[in-house]
Amino acid sequence: MNSALLALLTLLASPVLAGDWLADADKAASSAVIPGSAQPEAPKKAWMPYVPASRLFSGEIPVEGWWPMEEETATGSVFRLLGGDSQSGAVRTVLSVRFYDKDTPGFTPIKQAVDLMRRENKELSRTVTPVRPVRVGLGLARTFEITETRRVPSDDGPAFEEELHHYVAVIPVGEAYYLVRLISSRATYLEYRDDFVRFMKSLRSLSR
Repeated sequence: MNSALLALLTLLASPVLAGDWLADADKAASSAVIPGSAQPEAPKKAWMPYVPASRLFSGEIPVEGWWPMEEETATGSVFRLLGGDSQSGAVRTVLSVRFYDKDTPGFTPIKQAVDLMRRENKELSRTVTPVRPVRVGLGLARTFEITETRRVPSDDGPAFEEELHHYVAVIPVGEAYYLVRLISSRATYLEYRDDFVRFMKSLRSLSR
């Protein structure tokens, strides 16, 4: 029998062929990237469970490179996760979480709040991306990004312009909503994208 034909028949008769194909297909599906999402990869740093004193939420935060803090304002508790400074040293990366409901002073319904935040401003060179739905732990978030130029004061001299980038997620909880925002310099914003997404997806409501 022709040696090539014999090799083909042996391959077709192999009992592991279907299993190998299924394993490869499963691996491909697991590594598939949803359009607009970052490529899945192993965590680059350790994270830990976290609940602020106000019990505003539960979630996960990075163990290193970020510093959690919380304060009371006129509109309720605000959680902030402080990151590193920009290259200029004038802007600090901050991830914040606020909760708004009908008991919040000056409460603005979610649609109106999103419309207000997405207003463009030519004086600030402010541009906004379209709203994109993203599935997170609390449900379906409305996410968008903002780029703007601000004049930032400097300890060494007069103010100068710095381009900022905002990742914004508005997450409905009934008629109320969480507002999660990450602000950083435009030059470094991609370094924080994965942290923002992971935090947002770990977010859970406690007392709300």
